This record gives sequence, structure tokens and C-alpha cells, in this order.
Amino acid sequence: MIDIHSHILPGIDDGSTDLQQSLESLKKIAESGTRRLYLTSHFFKGHYEYSRAEYDKKFNELKSAMEAAGISLELKPGFEVFLQMGAWDDIRRESLFMGDSRYVLFESDLNGLPPDLYGTIYPVLRMGAKPILAHAERYVSIMKRPSEIKNLISRNVYVQVNAASFMGFYGAKVKDTAYRLLEEGWVHFIASDDHARGSYDTFPNAFTWIEEHLDRRTAELLMQEFPSRIESGEDIPYTYVKVMHHHRSHSRRKKSFLAKIFG
Repeated sequence: MIDIHSHILPGIDDGSTDLQQSLESLKKIAESGTRRLYLTSHFFKGHYEYSRAEYDKKFNELKSAMEAAGISLELKPGFEVFLQMGAWDDIRRESLFMGDSRYVLFESDLNGLPPDLYGTIYPVLRMGAKPILAHAERYVSIMKRPSEIKNLISRNVYVQVNAASFMGFYGAKVKDTAYRLLEEGWVHFIASDDHARGSYDTFPNAFTWIEEHLDRRTAELLMQEFPSRIESGEDIPYTYVKVMHHHRSHSRRKKSFLAKIFG
């Protein structure tokens, strides 16, 4: 498995606080079956702000300590950028991409995506970046109307959902929203969003959960195949499933099912 969202780099955001905590987390992550991990530290002007040189120094120190500890895991640099006006200048100047790719993991206000969000994203797209919306299921506006995520996908924005959401970690409403996005084919990546606190079980458990509640192929796409394409440069389709709906004559409820996987 490949995890594209974590906060394991020590002393840079609200994740791991020191090197030892990071190493303990990396050991659990490697033992869970994850083979590649992106260290996507928050980058938020006025809150979590640093230079790329500062980030790289911490990244290289952690990587060296991990190798010395005999932990077998491929680490990749990355950032979770709070998208606000002017964010594209930071992305370009500090090269806030994931690994050697043009993908950018970004977040916004959890209380609701702003009405002008696409206007803020558009300059990022124009510079050739490929934005990924982090933990989409946790935004209030998406919880109220999950279908709104289609507008972003149609405008070349990828969607990431947290593994813990399927376990009910953030509450029933978030869990329901996560499953709705998954069932409709509006998710491209499942990630841990791990902050080096406690167990890492939710990420591998999410693979099993998706396999049992939907199918194994979807779990493989969202936790193995699509994440691997970030580094390989292969295209990741914005639409990869066809979902068909039908109405029961004795009920007003609509039933959905996965008809075909194109990915």
C-alpha cells in the first residue's frame, strides 16, 4: 500500500513532536504493509510556515535515522497546503509538490469550502499542477451536499478521503459521507492523515473495510494503483467507475451499485 497523506515529520506541524516519536510511527507503518509514505506536513501561512530548505533538512535527518534503525520504508516529501489567495506563489517558490510529481495536496476550511474555491485553485491548475483535495468527506459543505464534489472533479481536482472516516473516527455523518463519495466513484485516494498518535491500524483496516463493503478492486485502485501513479507519471483518471441507479416501485429510495471499473 501507498499512503499519500501523513504528518510524521517531527517538529514542523501538529503531527510528530520529536524524532523518536516519528521512528516509532514509521516502524508501525512499515509493519502494516505500507511500502511508500508521503510526509505531507501542513503549510499554512501564519500558522505552519517554513522554507523548503528547513523541510528538506528535517526530511533527510528522519530518513537517515530510519535507515539506521533498519526500518524498510520508502519516504517521499510532500506538503498539505492550505489553499488561500497567493498560495500558488508559495507552491511555485518553495516547490510544494508531492515527491518529484506535479501533484499538490491541499486543504481548506473544514467549516465549509469557500464559494470561490475554484477561483483559488485555477492558478494552480494553470501552472501545470495537479491538485488533490485532502479529507474531502470532513468539509461541512460536502457533508451537506456530497454531490458538490462532482463539480471539482469535473474541473480537474482529485479527491482524497481519510481511512479513519470509514471506521467512524470522525463521527457518523463523516462516515456516511465518506461511503457516499466512495460508492459514487468520487474518491481517487484513501490515506491515513496520520499524526503519529497511537495505532496505525486504521489504514490497513480501511483496505479490508472497502473490500468487504464494496469490492477488492476499488481498494487496490485507491490505496495501491492510483497512489503509485503519482511518482510514475502515469495518468490517473478523474472518472474511473460507472455508477447506475434504479428506483424500486415500492420505495422512493434510490439504490446505487458499481457497474464497471475502468481504471
